Amino acid sequence: MKLESKRLDIIPLNLNEIKIFIKSRSDYEKHANLTVTGVQVPEFYREEIIEAIQQEPESWTSKNKEYLFHTFWLMILKESKTIVGQFEFNGHPNSLGEVEVFFMVEAPYRRKGIATEAMIEILKWGCKTKRFRKVFIEADFRNKAAMASLQKLGFKKQPNDEDENPSTKFYKIIYFDEPYIDDLEADPVRD
Repeated sequence: MKLESKRLDIIPLNLNEIKIFIKSRSDYEKHANLTVTGVQVPEFYREEIIEAIQQEPESWTSKNKEYLFHTFWLMILKESKTIVGQFEFNGHPNSLGEVEVFFMVEAPYRRKGIATEAMIEILKWGCKTKRFRKVFIEADFRNKAAMASLQKLGFKKQPNDEDENPSTKFYKIIYFDEPYIDDLEADPVRD
């Protein structure tokens, strides 16, 4: 299983690959025949993932059909075979078909349309498989590139909470018969 766009391979890691990745990203890059960058997984993040795996080990195995909503998905630039970012879902969709996505694009690759391109493929996958129907993303209003990307993709700002605290979440409802979803493309110059 992998998603693919013009510039990216977007692959979910199985449990063994996650263990290699969080122990040593360089070892994972060698294991997967990718460009070795020397970038490592931050210690706090490594501990967070180890704890999550220990709490729900069955959710992280590829034998569980829902593991795609618990694992890391790596965004790999095809041309250079370089990991340029990752994303993960915040668990499997709830009873309303809602799911949250967290993105991280590495600094040298930001403002190049990477997250937009990956999100397009996630939305296409959601349409095709009907696994979820509403996607949430949290973004800082000051991040102009993120705001442009979310607007281009048709995300709407989540309303403020009952205490009128400003929301930093955006959402998009997926209509399974959405004809334009296959026509979306990332514009690396503008995003």
